[in-house]
Amino acid sequence: MVSRLMDTREAAEFLGVNEKQIYTLIHERGLPGTKVTGKWVFPRHLVERWIESSVVNMPGEEQFLARARGLLLIAGSDDPLLTYLISLYRNRFPDTIPLQSRAGSSEGLMALKKRICHIACLHLINPEGEGYNTDHLAEAMGEEVVAVSFAMRTQGILLSPGNPLGVESLQDLVRREARLINREVGTGTRLLLDRELDRAGLNPAQIPGYDSTATGHLEVGLEVMRDHADAGIAIEAVASLLGLDFIPIKRERFDLVVLRDEFFTEPVQNFLGLLHDAEFAREANALAGYDIGDTGKILLS
Repeated sequence: MVSRLMDTREAAEFLGVNEKQIYTLIHERGLPGTKVTGKWVFPRHLVERWIESSVVNMPGEEQFLARARGLLLIAGSDDPLLTYLISLYRNRFPDTIPLQSRAGSSEGLMALKKRICHIACLHLINPEGEGYNTDHLAEAMGEEVVAVSFAMRTQGILLSPGNPLGVESLQDLVRREARLINREVGTGTRLLLDRELDRAGLNPAQIPGYDSTATGHLEVGLEVMRDHADAGIAIEAVASLLGLDFIPIKRERFDLVVLRDEFFTEPVQNFLGLLHDAEFAREANALAGYDIGDTGKILLS
């Protein structure tokens, strides 16, 4: 019987692959795992969910969206500017109710694949570290989707005002023994952090609080503001809103991905149309860290 937490050997047996392939799946395919005392462990239920997100030709779910009349279902990553856009949509189009699940990019992609949402919100760094979302979409969805640029934004380290620990880099999180508040496994932010830690040769187990998580960018910022953590991983806009210090890590692209056969439906087109609205542009320009120069641009069709 496989335990709830699998080691590398057990995970390889569970997936039917060579043990060495596990490390490739971690860094290139987002296999959910974490290091404990320097060794990788894998929560079985998250691995099973990761497998489900890669399944093609899901049976019996094609009619779900057709039954969701009067709703606009949005799943995936969270973002303060996206929250504003949803609020704007609710005010402009009161006959349609937008419902959002802030489940993280990986689960947003899974929901899209299962055809249980209209729009998935993604910022998944490509396996080779160049660009965002395209490789994941090509593998999971092929030509079934249309991706639309939402915004460019900056991910980084949130710190208490004045940066009392003098953190200037990811390496300093270890050197200063900074208490971290992280994001959940499966989120684009967690995937980015793990990639950057690996590139810097840092062991996550050396960072206090690496396994402590919050459910959104704003929640990460609030944990730092309340001094429940010394540092958090989130976007620049949250640091600006809460008056926190910020060390940038990477600029990233945040996309809205729509099923091709839902793209021209009225609720989806009304939502995407607001990307060109003057009120949306004013809000984006008022928040720190966003670039909306390519907002609304179709990237994959």
